[in-house]
Formats: sequence, structure tokens, C-alpha cells
Amino acid sequence: MDGFLIPAAGVVAAVGVALLLVTGRTPLRIVGAVLAAAGGAPLALSRTSLVDDLADRPVVLGVGLVTGVVAIAVLTLVFGRLPWLVPVAALVIGLRIPLQEHPSPSEHLLPLYAVLAAGLIALLARGLRGDEPANRLGYVGWALAAYVLVASASLLWSADVDATAYALAAFTLPLGLLAALTGTLPPAPPLTRALPWVLIVGAVVLALVALWQVDQREIFWNEKLMRTNAYGGFFRANSLLFDPSLFGRVEALALVTIVGLLALGRPRRLSLLAALAALPIFAGLAVSYSQSSMLALSAGVLVILCVVWRWRAVIAVGLLVVVVALGALALPQGRAVLDDPAQKASSARLGLVERSIDLFEAHPIQGSGLAAFATATGKRKAAPHNVVSGTAAELGLLGGATLLAVLGSVLWAIRHRRPETDRATHLVLAALFAAVLVHALFYDNFFADPATWVIAALLASGAAVPRLLGGAPEAEPA
Repeated sequence: MDGFLIPAAGVVAAVGVALLLVTGRTPLRIVGAVLAAAGGAPLALSRTSLVDDLADRPVVLGVGLVTGVVAIAVLTLVFGRLPWLVPVAALVIGLRIPLQEHPSPSEHLLPLYAVLAAGLIALLARGLRGDEPANRLGYVGWALAAYVLVASASLLWSADVDATAYALAAFTLPLGLLAALTGTLPPAPPLTRALPWVLIVGAVVLALVALWQVDQREIFWNEKLMRTNAYGGFFRANSLLFDPSLFGRVEALALVTIVGLLALGRPRRLSLLAALAALPIFAGLAVSYSQSSMLALSAGVLVILCVVWRWRAVIAVGLLVVVVALGALALPQGRAVLDDPAQKASSARLGLVERSIDLFEAHPIQGSGLAAFATATGKRKAAPHNVVSGTAAELGLLGGATLLAVLGSVLWAIRHRRPETDRATHLVLAALFAAVLVHALFYDNFFADPATWVIAALLASGAAVPRLLGGAPEAEPA
């Protein structure tokens, strides 16, 4: 695609996804689906060589197309009866386990696209039959739609059009569609029963692989991590994921979920099983040596403590911080940190924030373009590692405003729970969102994480926020 068609395709797809995020009427949803497909398909094809690779093998290409159509048809039938499986399947696929050190776009995109396409077709089919699911996203849907539009519009001025196009095709557009589909679901069983166990079981599997890596001194995919472990003083595990921080975040979210189930949920036999699962999960988090994940875990647990203990939590956490600080300073390693430059103590992330500020000052209104940070700063494979400064650097004041809108709308949704929404579920989701947000303050993956979009959508679905652009009337709660 030439330099004009790529931005045009991105904007068209963004308008379609944005429409799906804010509307609940089937005719408007059909328009949104058509626009999303019309713009998203060529944008995705421009970022993968799969079709070109198979062009010389027409039989394989034909079989692949037929298999894909059959798979989408089967998934559509399943999602028509069990729509709550869409976010569950997307979260599993969203881990994006690489099959090689440099995965191709097709490995990341095609399975997720199939799930989302089938989920959207099933949603539209329900609407055409007269069973029109309401859009429950409210203010959160409008805020997410604004982010999708601004991020896609950055194709028009991006310093790296290829990187922006890939970020849109791989993350922003499909995850926006995922939020739209999740926003049609009430945060109630069976979704709220399945979701915690998806997080917990996935974290246990990854933790066991990580512990095996530590025992065998074996690392998958990541050559840089191999070299670091070879010459470092400790061994970091990445499990089946590429980056140890990504692995650590999965473990942290699972631990926050377990703490929430134990502190806020009703006692069940499964609660004991969840408590036992916390042991290997915490061991996996420990061997990831992910500081950002530890902070994310602390933030999520703090939210739950504040709910359970209220003012006592503030005192307890304050005392804990004092004890840990004194204990750390009592060790030679802790005193050495005080002598290290701030750049080294922050794992070079302070420098990335400084570059983000410089980039924002150079392009304050529109930024340098989504995912164009590395090109704009001249640092190969660099990322902002802070959602606030990174969004400002890449999307300028426009993107910063949408980030504030997303955070403000989610906070509103947390504060305005529907009477029929389960309190424990709502609070655990709030703790998970706090963990994801804190992790994003030290790592570059907030809007690229499926968990962000799913959690925000479920919080909005459980809030008493009015729909702002029509939709079918909701059934009275049982």
C-alpha cells in the first residue's frame, strides 16, 4: 500500500471500531463492522507477508482460506450461544506466545482476528434476530473511542508509518473491538467465574515453565536475556513469553485475583485451591525479577486492603514501608543503591522518560505518532516505559487528553456500581485495573495489553452509567 492508502485505511477502521464502542443499535453496529473490516483488512495485510508467501502455493493458500472460513463459522456458532467466551479466548491468545525470537505479524494477529470476527458476527446476528444486546460501556466507551481515533489519526503525521500501522493492526484496533464486544456482557457468571481461573491457571503454567528454566538455566526466544543471565549475578526467567516483565505482569494479576477472591469472595473449596496456586505463581514472579510487576502486585493488594481494612490499611502499609526500607538499608546492597545514579537504579527507564519529555516538547500537540518513539528518538528498539510520558510523546496533548478521559471514566465506573452488580467482582476488577495501570507507569504496554481493555469494559458494564448513543433497553435484573 502506498503512503496515502495506509493512513486512509487506518482512519476508516478506527471510525468503525469507535462506532462499535459507543453504539448499541444493530444498524449502526453493522456500519461500524463494515468500516472496521474495510479499513482493518488492508491495514493488516500491509503488515504481513503471509499471503505473498503463499501466492506461489495456491493449493496451500486455498486450503488455508477454507480452513479459516470454517473456523470462523464454528466459532460464530459457539459465541452465539456463549458470548462470554470471546474475552476469555482473547485474553489467552493475547499472551502472544512467540514461536521464534522475531515472530511475524501473522503469528500474532490471525488467531485473535478469527475470534473477534466470529464474536462480531455472532453479535450482529443476535441483533438481526431481535435480541439486541445493549452497549453497557457508557462514558468508558466514548473515552476508548477517542483514544482509538487519535491513535489512528497519528498515521497522518507519524515519524514511522510502518511501526504505527503495525501497532494499530496488532493492538489498538483489535483490542478496541474486543472492548466493544466485552461491553455487551454483564459482569456476571459464567464470565466472572471463568475469568479468574483463566488468569490463575495461565499464571501457574507459566510459573512452572519459569521454575524449570531456572533449574535448567534455559531461556526461550530472548537472546539478549540469555547474555544478561550469562554475565549477571542472578538468573531472570521469561517463561513462554519474550520479556520477563510481561511474564511478571501475568503472575502479578493472578496474585491480585487470588487475594481478591480470598478477601472479598464467599468461602468455597475453590478458594483453597486458589490459595495453593499462589505458591508457584509467587515463585514465578520472584524469578522474573520484575520490579514493575512487584509494584503492580503491591498496588492491587493495597486497593483490596483499603476496601477490607479501610483506614487501618493506610497505617499498616505505612508501617510495612518503613520496616522494609529500614531492613533494606541495613543490608550492604541496599546502601549501595543510594550511591548509584538514579538512571541505574531505575534500570535506565529514567532516561527514557527524559527522552519522552524532549519528544513531547518537539511535538506538543500531535506527538510523533503511535509506536514511533524509537524512530523519533533515534534509539533502536526503545520504548517509553511510562504510559503518561509515552502517550504524551507519541500522541501529544491529544493523546494525553484521551488517556485522562479513559482513566477518569474508569474511575467513575468504579465509583458508580450498579446495585445488581456483584460488589466483590467489581472491587477485584478495580484492583486489577490499578495493578495494570501501575505496571504501565514502569513498562510500555498499557494500551497494548488485552487485560486493560477487558477490565475497563467489565468495570463499565457493572457501573450505573447511562448509555450515550442509543441501544436496546436492558432487561430487568433477576
